[in-house]
Amino acid sequence: MYRLFYNHKTIGDTLIIVFEPELYPDDVNKVGDVTILKKDGKIIGINVFNIGKVVKITADGMIPSPDDRLIDAINAVIVPVGCDPLPYCRDSGYRVLEIEKKEEHPLDEKMSILTLTDGHHATFTVTRYQNIKEGDLIVIAKNGCIKFDGSRFDTKVVRNIPVEAEVCSASDLRIGSEDKEAFIADKSSRGDDFFLGGN
Repeated sequence: MYRLFYNHKTIGDTLIIVFEPELYPDDVNKVGDVTILKKDGKIIGINVFNIGKVVKITADGMIPSPDDRLIDAINAVIVPVGCDPLPYCRDSGYRVLEIEKKEEHPLDEKMSILTLTDGHHATFTVTRYQNIKEGDLIVIAKNGCIKFDGSRFDTKVVRNIPVEAEVCSASDLRIGSEDKEAFIADKSSRGDDFFLGGN
């Protein structure tokens, strides 16, 4: 997975492409308006300066569902300097799942254990949000998802309980300021990609 970040007010006319948000580069190579960041020979990020000369971007932060035409414009800049082309985005990393089961956490009274479903597969996680119940549709960041804050969610086990997804608030999704409640996706369908729609 990769992510595109753009914020003209903060960093100017620069597109940031992130592949490995947790790594720091040990090699930086600038070719024209493109800076390639590598760690142990692997590209972990690309910065494209003066991207406005190629394509106009109006985003303010992460772009979770870039248009194919934007990807084509970016590839026209990065491929000639030796980078592999970016694939089209067909997965934002954010899914709408239904709460199939909600249980008390045996080791933390402020947490709940959730069994989630997309209609075919079960996903397990824990959450501190109290505004949700069985049958609700919620949005989760799935394994490998690079989030809006630039960090990545990876599946883990916490206190012997698998945490295979991260429940999102409206603030996490950058669609509101609420961060003390889980976002209820009542206008979406179970199994949908939240930013790209149904499959």
